[in-house]
Amino acid sequence: MNKKLARVLYVTKEALRRDPSLQPGRRGARKLVVTDLFKTEFKAIECVWEYPTATGSCPVQVMPDTEIAVFTHLAKQDRHLHNKGTEIYMVMEGKMVIEADDVNYPLASGDMIIINPGVIHEVKIEGTEFMCRVVTVHCGGEKDKFLES
Repeated sequence: MNKKLARVLYVTKEALRRDPSLQPGRRGARKLVVTDLFKTEFKAIECVWEYPTATGSCPVQVMPDTEIAVFTHLAKQDRHLHNKGTEIYMVMEGKMVIEADDVNYPLASGDMIIINPGVIHEVKIEGTEFMCRVVTVHCGGEKDKFLES
């Protein structure tokens, strides 16, 4: 096994479907690209991404000002905005609704929506199952997420 950092990171939907974090009873979300490592994350060294091992550690790619996560209908949601970050939500399977600027946008598999900085938004959990990818660019990680009071 090559211990250098992965030069590519190949993530399949099938590997995500097997990820314990995306299963019922778990948090419903998995980060794949982060601006800064969190205590349970490590830089990916394998090209093919697999969900965490028994240690619970997660392989991620570190990329300044960019984050990528996958979440399901099981993930906790909140109304928030970003001052700098632009979020691009892409539905991988199922159907979901995002409220942005007080308008509900229904999204189905293959659809996407771009939420620009300063827009208050929230994924609405409405009883349908889905898997969604969100890419945040020009972000400052958790420091650029502001909950609506």
